[in-house]
Amino acid sequence: MAYDFVQLELNLFLDTHPNNQRALKEFHHVNKKAAELREMYEKKFGPLTTSSVKSEEEWTWVKSPWPWEN
Repeated sequence: MAYDFVQLELNLFLDTHPNNQRALKEFHHVNKKAAELREMYEKKFGPLTTSSVKSEEEWTWVKSPWPWEN
């Protein structure tokens, strides 16, 4: 996702410019937006990564239809 790319770029920038308040504010904004978009996608199509699997009862990663099956 584009927001994930921007988030990573801002992360790298902040590694070398830790006091840049504008970049820090933008990082938090982009981080929040990326999380919102990821959540919307996962509600509609299922988890993007295994770290998004919520079930503690069973492994549901392979139970959802694969993207090409929708």
